[in-house]
Parts: sequence; structure tokens; C-alpha cells
Amino acid sequence: MPLSKKQQEDVCLVYGGDYRTCRYLRDDPNNYGVYQCLKLRPTEKAKIDLKIKEFVRSSKKKGVDPRSQGAPLGDNCKGYPILQQIEVGYDKDK
Repeated sequence: MPLSKKQQEDVCLVYGGDYRTCRYLRDDPNNYGVYQCLKLRPTEKAKIDLKIKEFVRSSKKKGVDPRSQGAPLGDNCKGYPILQQIEVGYDKDK
């Protein structure tokens, strides 16, 4: 099930379009407009973190501020498990 709309907008900053957008946010390939948090999936988190480290290193090598590139760099919450039937977010009871 997706992250709640409030979580997406207020915390993940899905529509922000800048570096503050959460790097762990992924759109669900099977459901348009549905987003999942990959932070609590260790293999996915490691891949994302490595990709971001390489991006930051490459940007700095080119003399460019990585925050000015529009890539999502944020680590905006503690993470949420991917649950198929339960909507999750800061505005939902656990």
C-alpha cells in the first residue's frame, strides 16, 4: 500500500523537484501515483546510498554543487516498511 498523500507531500517532498526530495522514494511500477519508501529495505537502501555518494563525488569533482542539480538527496524520515494493504505515513496510526 502506498505512503499517505500527506507523507509524500509534507515529508518526502515528492513534488518539490529539488535536492530536499527524499532519495528513498520510489514510484510503484504497478500503480500510477503510488509511492513506496525503500529506506528499510537494506539492499535497496545500500544501492541508493552508493548511487548518491557517487553522484555527490562526481558533482564535486566537476566543481558543481550537487544540490543545484535537482536530484533527490534528502533523508527525510526514519523509513516505512512496504506493506501491501496498509497505508503508512506520519499521519497514520501504527
